[in-house]
Amino acid sequence: MGTRNDYKKVNKYTGIYVKEDSKTRIKTYLARAKVNGTEIEQIVGYSNDQHKTNPSLAFQKRVELINAHKAGKSTKKGDNPTLDKFFQEFQEIRKETISENRWKSGRYFYDKYVTETLKNKKLKDVDSSDLQKIINQMIKEEKKGSYIVTVKELFSPLFKKAIEFGLVEKNITQFLKFPKYDNVRYFVLSDENSKALREEIMNIPDNHYRVMFMFLLRARRSNEVRSLEWTDIDFKNKKYTIRDLNNKVRKNQSYLLDDELIEHLNIIKEDKGLVFKSNRTGKKLTAIPKRLWKRIQESVGITM
Repeated sequence: MGTRNDYKKVNKYTGIYVKEDSKTRIKTYLARAKVNGTEIEQIVGYSNDQHKTNPSLAFQKRVELINAHKAGKSTKKGDNPTLDKFFQEFQEIRKETISENRWKSGRYFYDKYVTETLKNKKLKDVDSSDLQKIINQMIKEEKKGSYIVTVKELFSPLFKKAIEFGLVEKNITQFLKFPKYDNVRYFVLSDENSKALREEIMNIPDNHYRVMFMFLLRARRSNEVRSLEWTDIDFKNKKYTIRDLNNKVRKNQSYLLDDELIEHLNIIKEDKGLVFKSNRTGKKLTAIPKRLWKRIQESVGITM
């Protein structure tokens, strides 16, 4: 979270402090208050989170935080919470900063693989062997390695948050052992078939699907492309950003926006919102269009 001196007071918004990363320019908003004689301090948002938190939103969250403490709903060091109690609060904290699907999948995974005994164990007493047992059980069930790492993807940020709250001293997920795996789908194309693949993509009649596959052709991951918003695209400086919430390295990543992409993006350009969204729900697509991809594979001769 940084030291107290890292944060600067935000004028006009009582109890709100901000810290800006010198490299990414991402701002972290911190709320401070005193409730019933107890000082509270908590990060309430980031400038690049789902809500694009700003001083006004941070102040609203501070009010909610104060009300939660008054109602006795907050987790404090003296509470010595169980894993389950802290997990519920952790889920609530991150609900607005991650996608709905990711939030629900985290809940599903927790309910399926965490035993009642472990749920009722005091958070400070949970150690790496408890989580390693989950990993070992999944290996016995012959689950894919890419799914088994969900243990770390779920519990690492949970323990980071617990450290921030002063509930534990270390992140036990760094000691976990995972099976080696390769989740990359490989296929080799001749020069002729590579040209055919490009032609198939450039001839996709639907403008949005064509641009989507153009990004995929430039080695972007499916989720990275499906999560792109118009605010992530900088036409002036010819670059686009894959935000930390949507990539594997959990850091903002910027890439070149070439002239061909710019030309086709201008065809579908909007002021805000997702670049690619479901025609039915208007929300984020759950996957790339499978039937279209299957047709392209068959036409080009891709075997996976």
